[in-house]
Amino acid sequence: MVSGSPMGYLAKGIAVFRVISDAILVLLFALMALAVVAGVMGRYFHFKISFWVELATYAQIWMTAIGAGVAVRLGAMFALDTLSRHLALDLQRILSVVIAAFSLLLMFVMFYGGVILTEGGFRQSSPVLPIRMWVVFLAVPITAVIVSIEIVLRVVERWNDPFGGDQEESA
Repeated sequence: MVSGSPMGYLAKGIAVFRVISDAILVLLFALMALAVVAGVMGRYFHFKISFWVELATYAQIWMTAIGAGVAVRLGAMFALDTLSRHLALDLQRILSVVIAAFSLLLMFVMFYGGVILTEGGFRQSSPVLPIRMWVVFLAVPITAVIVSIEIVLRVVERWNDPFGGDQEESA
């Protein structure tokens, strides 16, 4: 692949997107862990903990949102692939595309519902933190977009071995 070609730029863009996703996940995990520790200390020293509880909750929501795309990328989503790994390559590819199409349909529904939820969040405030709820609800459509991108990339990247992995041993 030529580095100046559109595919080269696309590959670099995907790599940057994935590095940023991973970095945000690490930062959110650290934020959540610190908020949980502060909440525990608050219980011990008897100071108000609602701020820390809510911050930890929202960090976890965003970690789940971004982490779902990472899980798809790493193939960590639950799947029953015993039969599919024994199909011919052409049938594996067809099945992979069909599964991806249904998954993308689900992500479209999730995106659409998430947009409606986010619009409602402009009129709501967080009970404790000084933020509007759209900031939290935005995780739903963003999850749909990230997971959709990773679904398409997984089909493309695994085209020559759609359900790869260790083959089961015959008994």
